[in-house]
Amino acid sequence: MRLKSNKRLIRIRLLAFLVFLSSAGNLIGPSSLSIAKTVQRQAGAMTLPPDLWADSAPERFSPETLFDIINGDADLYLKAGFVALEFQRFLLNNDSRKSMDLFAYQMNRHRSAFSVFSVRRGREAVPESLTRFAYRYRNGLFFVHGPFYIEIIAAEETNLVVDAMHRLAAAFMEAHPVEVLPIPELERFPSENMIPGSIVLYPAGGFGFEAFDNLFTALYQVKGGEATAFFRPCGSPEEAARLSGGYQAFLLEYEGAMIPLDDALPNSRMLRVADSYTLVFTHGRTVAGVQDAATPEQATMLARRLSAALSSGQN
Repeated sequence: MRLKSNKRLIRIRLLAFLVFLSSAGNLIGPSSLSIAKTVQRQAGAMTLPPDLWADSAPERFSPETLFDIINGDADLYLKAGFVALEFQRFLLNNDSRKSMDLFAYQMNRHRSAFSVFSVRRGREAVPESLTRFAYRYRNGLFFVHGPFYIEIIAAEETNLVVDAMHRLAAAFMEAHPVEVLPIPELERFPSENMIPGSIVLYPAGGFGFEAFDNLFTALYQVKGGEATAFFRPCGSPEEAARLSGGYQAFLLEYEGAMIPLDDALPNSRMLRVADSYTLVFTHGRTVAGVQDAATPEQATMLARRLSAALSSGQN
């Protein structure tokens, strides 16, 4: 899980030091050290619940300064369409031991916010009903709200603080009304045996292949394990064919081996890569396939289901 807040936190103007991560327990996020500032009842456009206090003024980061606060993770946001980040620290009952750090990443559109959310989400995530795309992991709350990707990282994981994180999230959403737009591609995967919450939208470099931007993937339970279905919309059938061939060549460079494919889908190729199998095919203006299957039969079966779903546009 890549949920760290070893993001170099805010250079608060009245302090001569940085606040580093707390090393206590398994919590992720900020130190519980006190920050000596006058508390505020208003947080920018947000109206806070009576027991929540803004402990700092909002601090804003641009694409040019994003590396100052989140270091190595910045590249993901920038490739996905990052516009700005606003950071602010809040306290429950004006208690510095119960701090909550709000990171509001404004992206260029709603699907970009989902992309960052989906890439960062891990298997340990606990789904939340806050929005369609929301989860909690330990002392962190993560969700998508229109073009915003939001992280709220608390200093502790008590029920009291977790409840306060949800109320802070609600205050943010109330202050930032958005139109909830669909992402139609999410409905193009077959639903049977899909692992819930496993869809990822890679903004760039999906599977380590540079040309796989805008790549959608989903995990499936198959006999004996799991396999990944994927597709990437293209501008034309010719572009899809070129991208399919490019990915096959990429796998061959990494010790992949082409193997015979019986009863294949149209325009499909099967490769063995290490101890797993990848099937790549084109479907009109889409390059698609299955990766990490334990057997050729598993890859073929899931690829057929994916092809049928792409044809029907529904599950």
